[in-house]
Amino acid sequence: MASVEPRQSVAIVGTGMAGLITAWIVRNDSRARFDVEVFEKQKTLSLDSASLTVSNLSGDKQRVDLPMRAFASGFYDNLKRMYDYFGIEYGKQKFIFPFSIVENETEPGRSPKIHTSFIHSSHTHQFPPLRPQGSTWLTWLIEALYLGICYLWIVSCSIIIKPKEANGSRPSETFRQYAARIHLPQYFVKNYYLPIMSAVTTCPHNALLDFPAIDIVDYQAKTFGNSHYTVIGGVSKVQDKLSKGLNVHYSSAAIRVENVGAKVQLTWKNDITGLTESKLFDHVIMAVTPDVVRAIFPPLRSASLVGGIRSEPGLPSPERIHLCSNSSSTEFTHEHLSSVIITTSPILPIDPSKIEHTVFFTRTLRTPLSRKVTKEIFDPKTSGDFGDSKQWRNGDGNIWLVGSWCWDGMVLLEGCIASALRVAEELDIEVPWAL
Repeated sequence: MASVEPRQSVAIVGTGMAGLITAWIVRNDSRARFDVEVFEKQKTLSLDSASLTVSNLSGDKQRVDLPMRAFASGFYDNLKRMYDYFGIEYGKQKFIFPFSIVENETEPGRSPKIHTSFIHSSHTHQFPPLRPQGSTWLTWLIEALYLGICYLWIVSCSIIIKPKEANGSRPSETFRQYAARIHLPQYFVKNYYLPIMSAVTTCPHNALLDFPAIDIVDYQAKTFGNSHYTVIGGVSKVQDKLSKGLNVHYSSAAIRVENVGAKVQLTWKNDITGLTESKLFDHVIMAVTPDVVRAIFPPLRSASLVGGIRSEPGLPSPERIHLCSNSSSTEFTHEHLSSVIITTSPILPIDPSKIEHTVFFTRTLRTPLSRKVTKEIFDPKTSGDFGDSKQWRNGDGNIWLVGSWCWDGMVLLEGCIASALRVAEELDIEVPWAL
């Protein structure tokens, strides 16, 4: 008679994309070796918790993703394979990007003025491009030629001139340094490149300039010329698939993760009862942001994990994305097809009577230092330490990290899937859609 492997207990902290997909993978182990419990500090699962249900112009209910969850071929390959496995419907989405600048923003007694300098159609689906109102044919043509040359230059440089990697005591090159080294014009960087990348990363311009250059160049190279997609019906469809039958402890905020003998003790506070509870598990997987990891997991308390917090036929017509910038950040405004206007990082005040729903979310930023520390945690071939504390590697003591920031790349949904697949490999779990 074949021996039956003993079952192991697994706690997963967090129910974003990383937490839910990791929970699904572990629960569906082909050898049925794991009992999974999930802990969520909110009263609902967090992947879709910021989204909003609205009625469109026809009166039909529609789920609006907050933030928008567009993804592109080339970079999001693991995400696309997962969606295909679960039968998640997604379609090509065309976007129109008006680039605007806020003028007179800080001048007393003068109302801010918004000037649109160029309108870009994603993957040039509309050619020639739309001409901004108030722009002459000559100025528009000069701007279009200038942008074409600059974009061709940075694409060529990303292939030929690679960003400098860390070497000894020298950290990896920032995008600010890389842009200067390849002589990328400041006008193009400030008014076009930073706004479009800020829309992708939802972070301020200075923070983006301090990102590792390799992150931005790699993202650009992989998405160049590829289509963008959105999930039909929103990520609530994904959440429903991944969470079916899941054992979730809601209103349970993790406050400490530590090894106790051969086990891992998770301590959490129940916001409903007000009680603090603890339980021993064989494995604990933390699917939370770096600031939470540092707060609940002592071995990484001193680690510099972050740089800062902060269409196919039959599908709708192109959606408009307005990128309005000042000297420090870009306001990302999405004209959703449901007739809702979604604004991220607003620069100018919004009439409170026009606000239907407001949410706040944490954005994990990257720097060369946080990239170095992340590589030390997840890459066993990378040497380093965290100051006075003993170096901890992902999986030590059967404690794991997953999330959008838990890989060497842009902090986006693909990192959630890649880090979950890493845990699956370490636990010897076969993932049906993985290559």
